Amino acid sequence: MKDISRNRQISLDVVLAAAVAVGVTAGVILSLGMDEQTLIELGGAGRKLEIALSGEWIRLFINSLSGTAALLCAVFLCGFSAVAQPVEIFIAAFRGLGLGICVRGIYLGGDVVRSMAVFLPFAVLSTWVIISSIKEAFSLSGRYLALSVTDENRLGIRSRIHDYAVKFLMLALLLAALSAIDAAFAMLIAG
Repeated sequence: MKDISRNRQISLDVVLAAAVAVGVTAGVILSLGMDEQTLIELGGAGRKLEIALSGEWIRLFINSLSGTAALLCAVFLCGFSAVAQPVEIFIAAFRGLGLGICVRGIYLGGDVVRSMAVFLPFAVLSTWVIISSIKEAFSLSGRYLALSVTDENRLGIRSRIHDYAVKFLMLALLLAALSAIDAAFAMLIAG
């Protein structure tokens, strides 16, 4: 039984990694037809460095947290649907799409090393948090699907939801901590 669960987990990891990779590739391809100045602005590293130079730590923190927190909320809600697994995989691909567009904008913007230093650590770590949350949501939505197609006992779902909510609270706190570190790091690099 443990081997089956482990194989499913590995398969889900592969699917989510592939979804992010496909999203990044699609983002780069999509960005080929976009205006260079728009791409540079979407990359956001230049703007992030400007805000950091002005010393607005709170603004940097909110900017870092807002987009990823919105994705985290969407993933959280998907966990309560029995048929949300495709949406959860799409969210991973959507995250990759955004990363692909941003990376191309950073390469076009100049000062690539400094811009990547400001962009890449938070992008990678926050993507890991989003992928972790998708795995949790996938598990709960799979549980709801199993309950909806069988006569299985539903008494254990309450504790499962409690655990799910606690895990997401921990992921949200981790995301907030990463955003705070990202804002401080951007100020250090700009400084």
